[in-house]
Amino acid sequence: MRLRDLCQVDHLGLKVLSGHDLLDRRVRGVATTDLIEPGRFLKAGELVLTELTWHDGPESAGRFVAALVEAGVAALCSGTALKVPPADLIDACADAGLPMLALGVDVSFSALTEYVLRALIDEFGSAPGRPYGSRRRLASTLVDGGSLSKVVTTVAGELDVPCWVMSATGRVVVGSQPLPAGAGGRLAHAFLSARFLPGTAAQADGTVLSVFPVSKGAPHRIANWFLAYAGEQVRAGGEHEDLIVELAALVALERSRLEAAQRIERRVLDQLLGLLASGDANLPGVVSRLHTLHIETEHGLLAVALAVEGADRAEEVGVAVLDELLRPLAPGVATAVGREAVALVPLAGNTAAELTAHMLAGAATLEAGLGQARITIGVSSVTTGPAALSSLIEEARHARTLAELGEGRVSAITGADVSSHRSLIAAIPGELRRSFRTRLLGPLEEYDAAHQTDLVETLETFLEESGSWAATADRLHVHVNTLRYRLKRIEELTGRSLNALDERVDFLLALRMR
Repeated sequence: MRLRDLCQVDHLGLKVLSGHDLLDRRVRGVATTDLIEPGRFLKAGELVLTELTWHDGPESAGRFVAALVEAGVAALCSGTALKVPPADLIDACADAGLPMLALGVDVSFSALTEYVLRALIDEFGSAPGRPYGSRRRLASTLVDGGSLSKVVTTVAGELDVPCWVMSATGRVVVGSQPLPAGAGGRLAHAFLSARFLPGTAAQADGTVLSVFPVSKGAPHRIANWFLAYAGEQVRAGGEHEDLIVELAALVALERSRLEAAQRIERRVLDQLLGLLASGDANLPGVVSRLHTLHIETEHGLLAVALAVEGADRAEEVGVAVLDELLRPLAPGVATAVGREAVALVPLAGNTAAELTAHMLAGAATLEAGLGQARITIGVSSVTTGPAALSSLIEEARHARTLAELGEGRVSAITGADVSSHRSLIAAIPGELRRSFRTRLLGPLEEYDAAHQTDLVETLETFLEESGSWAATADRLHVHVNTLRYRLKRIEELTGRSLNALDERVDFLLALRMR
């Protein structure tokens, strides 16, 4: 296929910005990237698609174009993240002799990619051949209606090793066979923490699995998918590398299709949130949009707010992360509200505690790839009707704001926490919390460490049992006289009386601050 032929396809709406005399170049593939220096991930003859999110001036334009020219790509095609392609990039392409195209504003990258892949299949046929035989076979499987699972199984057969597509939380999207028990977390950690990719992860039984990123232009590694396959990293320039690279490109295409469908749902959710925020929402309009989003309220509904603080393109990353954390327990749709991602989540047979635990487990896995960023989560209480949606969303966003005051890479506050002493604790600056805790519990912690005792555990159990001597002694499996001695020792070390209610409250708050 020549660039000239591609530019004459009406429904793609391609506009030539530079290199009008170079349109006889052949297009031998397509790649999407938003890296500032993507050369090592590109092949000669590819049409490079970019949303220009990397662009911040003439210097970046020069570096990007130089990398494309060195890789020998056919042309550059800009997307619609910036409505008007920057003049310095057009000039850099013209000076370097690189054709530059602009995609129609209503055309997605996935539509252009699909058209190019289909055209290459039609042009070259189905016969295998190097270097594009593998691509044609795999693309033909996907473009002609085959499932992503079938494509992965095909690659696994050609590699003669198991192969999986996975999310950054360790969730298997599709695979050629079941993933070994416990491998998901190790693979996710290897993918998220590797300084360079591809990488490898040793399994509990000594076998080695390799990881390979699906999209080099993902906004953040925690929002990306990756490939996992048995064995060491594929040999550079070998046939297996070609298969893995082409599989990654096709998985990225399939994910872009899924994201296109989600964008439609996201617009409906945006409309619903806009209605609720305006105060003019009528019940039929709310119910209609909930129905369009397949959100049922009869089994309970809650709202979740999430932010990825300190990350580039934080809103985009937050939406992708929240979508992922809700799967597969409660698949839904998230959208950006300010710098937060917000989702309405039907419980559908799960409890709020189960859903929260599921999200926190996924977020804990993502910690390995956060770097200096943080994930803060707010979860509302549960409602069974659509009338309280506005307050539900506000509760989740307020809870997430309180979660910002927490410590650690992942911090979460639930609706139950908002209505308890936990929200007050979260609002206290961290240094003040540490000081308060140390003054009350420091003497006990030091004594326990020096004498191998359990005074802190004894105190906590005593307060949890509402000061009941018998219940506390029973839980600790000690005689009441032993308990009496321990509590007296606690009072001596702290100078506090456990008979006074306000002293007990102080101890309880200090324990909750641990």
